[in-house]
Amino acid sequence: MSIDEKYLSELFTKKSHRQNFAIVFVTQNLFERKIKVARQNAQYIIIMRSPNSVLSVRNIGVQLFPRKLDYFLDAYRQATNKPFGYLVIDMHASSDPGLRLRTSIFKEDEEKIIFIPKNRA
Repeated sequence: MSIDEKYLSELFTKKSHRQNFAIVFVTQNLFERKIKVARQNAQYIIIMRSPNSVLSVRNIGVQLFPRKLDYFLDAYRQATNKPFGYLVIDMHASSDPGLRLRTSIFKEDEEKIIFIPKNRA
């Protein structure tokens, strides 16, 4: 990865909050060491199906949904079972924790899909 780790960390922590701007960061390796701070401070993560990233998807599920891994993996499978399918992980502080996983979020999508855990405890 050619981006400076310190600069990326500063963008995702200080600069984006103080200067009130959004960052869209695209990567094929969510667990690259240099982007740890960026990953931990991301408000939205969008993941797509990739046969070589099954372990990464599971790892993000373990980190973000430690007691609801099956719920996360089921939502991921359903959201990505069609070509170009994606799962939006909403980690924004003001979001309802029960509504963190979504797909088909665009206006032209026939129905919006929200994955709700069976047990919202």
